[in-house]
Amino acid sequence: MDGAHGAVNDKIEGLLADGRALLASGRPQDAAFVFERVLLLAPADAAARAGLHAAQSASAEHDRAFDERLAAAKTRIDEGAHTDARALLDALVLDGGDSHRAAALLDRIPTPGGWFAPRRSEGEPALALAAGSPPGRSRMLLGAVCAALFIVLGAAVAGNWKGLMRRLAQAPVPHETSLAFAAPPGPRADDQTIATARRLLDDGDPARAVVLLDSVHPQQPSYPLARQIRGQAERALRHPGAR
Repeated sequence: MDGAHGAVNDKIEGLLADGRALLASGRPQDAAFVFERVLLLAPADAAARAGLHAAQSASAEHDRAFDERLAAAKTRIDEGAHTDARALLDALVLDGGDSHRAAALLDRIPTPGGWFAPRRSEGEPALALAAGSPPGRSRMLLGAVCAALFIVLGAAVAGNWKGLMRRLAQAPVPHETSLAFAAPPGPRADDQTIATARRLLDDGDPARAVVLLDSVHPQQPSYPLARQIRGQAERALRHPGAR
């Protein structure tokens, strides 16, 4: 029992240390969760109750400060200071604030008017166009550059297309490999064996013809013909002089 009690005490002390560290690092909600775990193990633990009270107070203060910063960002949006409002909302999210409420305010900030629209900070007078080129000049310049790029690209494609058509129109040149495959195959070994056996049979030597025909295996294509000629050679052996 003493060992089990000591293990529980060690766990409680570890949880209390974790809760204090979370509270000191500005994470009161996580700290409150840890202190509540300690109270589940030891409901009468005074240190856990004090830590939970401190964590709840800090969490309430954190929420109040967040609401104030959120209100300040909303005011900056209403005033048209969108850059300042976006910076305030980004800082709130990084500090662990309610990202959903911050995102709702971010949706109220308009996006830039175009890809090439110059960005300026709030309060800066819009004198850039007056000092530079007239409105629409940059768009005309961009259109001219794009048209030139399209012309160059079209010329390159046209040149490659003509070369491709010229190569397709030329007669194909046969390669040595294709000629080699087109050559007729030479006589098979079993065909040569049958031809030799026929010659021996015609020369009156059926015994050698039989021996030669027995070398043709059943897997070879000429095996049926070899058996037929062998039958002729066997009859010639049994009846010499008869064909």
